[in-house]
Amino acid sequence: MLIPPSEQGQPVIFGSGGPSPQMLQLAGRYASGFIAEVWTIEEARAQREMFRNAARDAGRDPNEIKYFAGLMSTIAPTVREGLDRRIALSGDTLPARLPHLGAMLGLRLDPAAFDQPLTPAQLSAARAASGDPRSGVALKVAREGWSPRDILAHGVIDYHPVTIGPAEVHADHLQEWFEAGAADGFWILPDVYEDGVDTFVDEVVPILRERGIYPEDYIGATLRENLGVPTQYGLDARLR
Repeated sequence: MLIPPSEQGQPVIFGSGGPSPQMLQLAGRYASGFIAEVWTIEEARAQREMFRNAARDAGRDPNEIKYFAGLMSTIAPTVREGLDRRIALSGDTLPARLPHLGAMLGLRLDPAAFDQPLTPAQLSAARAASGDPRSGVALKVAREGWSPRDILAHGVIDYHPVTIGPAEVHADHLQEWFEAGAADGFWILPDVYEDGVDTFVDEVVPILRERGIYPEDYIGATLRENLGVPTQYGLDARLR
């Protein structure tokens, strides 16, 4: 059976993961978008430039590969209410992650003190584990006075940065990263898709539009048009 081609031509190709030499070469040659696992603006800016350079080395316009940073969101009236929501959704997984958190901070954490803030002695001894950018985030949250349960509920062991609280908190994060050149767009993962997406659209998107960093309308009718990447059928002629 003949199937008519999509309006956007060839489906848009995305890559994801870390910037290994193989991934850089693959994404640089073929991808129109890349979904990254990054925790800091500095790390994201460096990775984004690596993928743009990979596209340039393959003979493409670096603007044709869009770099997306992930964001896991919990929208709630307050941070405390957001943490409680995440704790309820996490079930028994948070206590099981306590040893991992201890390793990230260089501490032996007592399960009996799971709901108590770290002591001054612990905070003085705590160090972010080298090689894991999430450890710096965990240490920052610990120094704000949260208990180990709440530190874990902040998502410090998740695969993307986590924002918790009112809509402005999420909008601030997106604006800071975007204006710093750390991302062309974002891969949003609400805590619960059934209501998290609608809440994000209803509460966060209007703030981004007020700030002039989110468009009022889509540019075109296809993902390819809205990404701003050229129409393509088959292999890119520049790569032959």
